Amino acid sequence: MTRGKHKSIPKELKKNINWLENQGAKIVIGLSECARHKYAPGTIKILSETAAGFKANAYSGNGVMNIFIVVKNDELRELVKEKFNNEQ
Repeated sequence: MTRGKHKSIPKELKKNINWLENQGAKIVIGLSECARHKYAPGTIKILSETAAGFKANAYSGNGVMNIFIVVKNDELRELVKEKFNNEQ
């Protein structure tokens, strides 16, 4: 597991975060807010794509967490798009 300075993630997100890390992606965890949302706990929604990876929101039972998914190759980029763009 390679993460940035912040390392703790809610239990609802562990399945998707572990899947990403097992595929070779690195996760940088950003700010976390306690807020209501309409998404199921554990959902990761891609917000935008950059040259290094994806900016995304990860939704837990308690709120929203900003994350950045760092991808190294185009195959992984396509896998991530396919998995997380369909969860709407």
